[in-house]
Amino acid sequence: KKPPSIYPPSDIKERYRIDVLAPLYLSELVQDGKVVDKTKLPDKVIPSLKFYEGMVLATDTLKKLGYKFDLYIYDVADELESPATLVNTDAFMGSDLILGILSSKDFPLIANYAKKHHINFVSALSPSNHSVSDNPYFMMIQPTLETHCDAVEQFIYKKNGIITPLLFYRTTVSVDNVALSNFVTNNAIEFKKVPCDEMPTRDQLLPLLSKDIKNVIVMPILNDKYVDGILLRLNQWFPDYQFEVWGMPSWDNMISLKKADAYPNIVIYFTSPFYFDPSTASGQAVMNAYKRKYVGKADNMVFRGYETMLWYANLLKRYGTIFNEHLWDTGGAPFTRYEIKPETNEKGDIMYYENKHVYLYRYQGSSYMVEQ
Repeated sequence: KKPPSIYPPSDIKERYRIDVLAPLYLSELVQDGKVVDKTKLPDKVIPSLKFYEGMVLATDTLKKLGYKFDLYIYDVADELESPATLVNTDAFMGSDLILGILSSKDFPLIANYAKKHHINFVSALSPSNHSVSDNPYFMMIQPTLETHCDAVEQFIYKKNGIITPLLFYRTTVSVDNVALSNFVTNNAIEFKKVPCDEMPTRDQLLPLLSKDIKNVIVMPILNDKYVDGILLRLNQWFPDYQFEVWGMPSWDNMISLKKADAYPNIVIYFTSPFYFDPSTASGQAVMNAYKRKYVGKADNMVFRGYETMLWYANLLKRYGTIFNEHLWDTGGAPFTRYEIKPETNEKGDIMYYENKHVYLYRYQGSSYMVEQ
């Protein structure tokens, strides 16, 4: 016998309403009724604006496919459309889905409202649940740092079996501390610890390394520029040694990885929640649509916005407003193999949902491979 659902019956509609919350800083982007030069956009605007542009491309696609929906966009950087104002004025009354391109500090207010009114609230950007719990209507597309660290340990074991890697770590940076504690408290792998709050010297590292076998190093350090400094030293000090270095999702931004002659003796692995291949038919379609509508090249945030809107609109159309028990159905997501899993407490109650799927990137000599 199937256990009773914790959700109310799903409402199947002809037309759905989707509310999108994003810090767009429109007061800074539009002056005297004119949009400012796109080449001079402030950095804080770019991620959410690109995500929004991707969503708009998806709505064009969905309309061609016969989807019917109303899209409400809120600029949460404007005080009149801040999360507190929106909740206090019941702005979401009648909403079927809330998509948030938000920092985690804005979650609790929206999440509480969503739970109370049985509206699914999807966090599309932040890798933190920010104390949101006991909320089966809250979903995170971005995996937490803990999920990335768990995946790294599994990949290391899969590739190397039981080994004792070096653990290069920092304790002076709070986010590095969080990553470090995931590796240390898991007890899945035994490490030799190497403190890196200050750059280790050649003499400190030499006795820890071997010229005869591959040296496996795990670095729960998120600042890619600091990591670059460590990799540079490993390469210059020990050119005849072979290294396999495992890192964090933020390393995707590391410029040196794209250079052909960088670190020839180091294979670098890190996890990422997304992999968008522009050479596929779907990838080409997004690139071309973006070029036509906005001019320029679609980046990862455009792809993320496009896919998020496409997938969740598909779930709404197929299963109605309460699609929570159908999150396995990723048929509407053209690129990512999402694994949205419930995080539960000790009683088995759903605290929230999180995407647990990550891709493994492998870099060597500026070329890279992506593994599922």
